Amino acid sequence: MRWRISVAQINPKSGDLEGNGRMILQGIEQARQEGAHLVVFPEMSLPGYCLDEKLLLNREFLRQNREILWRQIRPACGETAAVVGFVDMAENQRGPDGFPIRFNAAAVLHRGEVVDVVHKRLLPGYRYFDDKRNFTPGRRVEPVELRWGTDRMRLGVLICEDLWDDAYELKPGEILREKGAELLVAVSASPFVASSPGERDGKRFVREALVVGKIRRLDVPIVSVNTVGVGDNGKNIIPFDGLSTVHDRRGRLILQLPAFAVGQATVELENGCGAGVPEHPFDREGEIFDALVMGVRDYYDKVGIFQGVLESISGGIDSALGTAIAYAAVGSERLHLYNLPSRFNSPETQAAARRLACNLGVPLRVMPIQGIVDRIVEDFERHLHPIDSSLTLENIQARVRGLILMAESNDRRALLLTNGNETELALGYATLYGDMVGGLAVIGDLSKPDVYRVARYVNRRWGREVIPKEIFELPPSAELKESQRDPFDYDVVGPMVSDFVERGVGPRELVEQFRRRELPENRYNRVVYEQYDPESFLELAYRLFRTMNRAVYKRMQAAPIIVVSERSFGFDLRETIINGWGG
Repeated sequence: MRWRISVAQINPKSGDLEGNGRMILQGIEQARQEGAHLVVFPEMSLPGYCLDEKLLLNREFLRQNREILWRQIRPACGETAAVVGFVDMAENQRGPDGFPIRFNAAAVLHRGEVVDVVHKRLLPGYRYFDDKRNFTPGRRVEPVELRWGTDRMRLGVLICEDLWDDAYELKPGEILREKGAELLVAVSASPFVASSPGERDGKRFVREALVVGKIRRLDVPIVSVNTVGVGDNGKNIIPFDGLSTVHDRRGRLILQLPAFAVGQATVELENGCGAGVPEHPFDREGEIFDALVMGVRDYYDKVGIFQGVLESISGGIDSALGTAIAYAAVGSERLHLYNLPSRFNSPETQAAARRLACNLGVPLRVMPIQGIVDRIVEDFERHLHPIDSSLTLENIQARVRGLILMAESNDRRALLLTNGNETELALGYATLYGDMVGGLAVIGDLSKPDVYRVARYVNRRWGREVIPKEIFELPPSAELKESQRDPFDYDVVGPMVSDFVERGVGPRELVEQFRRRELPENRYNRVVYEQYDPESFLELAYRLFRTMNRAVYKRMQAAPIIVVSERSFGFDLRETIINGWGG
């Protein structure tokens, strides 16, 4: 049989049943007009994948999610069948939490009927995936038969983790194929994970290898439909990259929808085969930039309460990159830039901040803070006691900036972005209630070396010097005291922290890699072996690990972070403030 399959990569908003329902209806209509036999939507496309747990326990919400599917979407499916993700509920059965048991489900709809409801069988409980906490696993693994006259399709439906079955005893894809499935569709909410520097090991490549490997074993075409846009778990903003694909039974890519954008297209399979297409080009830093831009834009739009975006630019690399991301996300009309210098901010960094704003065509508002800082110190010492710690004086400056920016955020009803990077957040090199204030941490999942890499990409992307070259050349500094320089060798400390955070490497293992000269070359510069000996490297590793543990209380109070790595601070990496192990 010749099948026409429509892939609908939509951007659901968590909890917006009516809005998501309209998108699904539009996708069904487009597929019908294109003569598709089947249209496939992503996992939990009707309620949105990242759901507030209050909604998952709310019977009214769950009933409405089912009613929209039955009363609005089901009747819209004529000759074009549809696979739609939703939350199913067994109202008369109670789970361990005392509430009706719930299923992460996909409905197969055709000719105004619910032909089948498939429940997700394999439930992840790692990273920020809480399926195991919120859902009951499905048990039945059966193909669904669809008919058009004398023609038929035996369809196997997999819901995300059902495809990622290597670590599980149950193999839903193999069972479906053994029972006669002629086409597998995998509906997913699979988040973006960036590749390592110089490598092709990001989530897009892992998904591709997974699908092609399944096809080679099962000899069946696979349609993989991924959601796009952002969801959140309260502390992490999670970008879903789309990149939905169709591979034929020979493993050839015959469709790939764009990354970080809504899209829908119809492809044709004849006897399980189709015409191959090239894979979308890959640029690591470009993908990270696009993920962060989508993260800011989609968060801004979906929260729906903001009337602009605020960025404080110091003339340093972090705020320069954050500003470029914000500019690409919301444009110059909604972006407001500020420079709040004290007496320690150099003429060079202030000039760099002005040039960055000029390059973007956005006005820069300058408000010196030294007078405010001096008055606070004067009043503090008059009413309390002389300030002994230079760190206190430094933090007062950062907190004055935070106070001013939050006042402006309140007054403009605008989203304040904060620009601490992963390395700084890990080591507590940031001022709580100072430069950490804001509603969204834009680059909180980028190591300091990656901040420089992605910033260089910005200038390549625009084909001109958007971020001034002097910002790349100036030594990193918080500029909170005279002649201050950041106390880290970021080329070593950045990847070391990333190994601790993202890869679960401990200090002892890292030191052993150093001794064997086996530190990954794509992350560590070879000169590390000239700069350190085993003893000094060991001392650095343990000192950083202990510092990272002591800074948890700050991270717990930080703004939500846009996730681009394989493990991020927030509710992805679930830390405790009390931790007595020093490595």
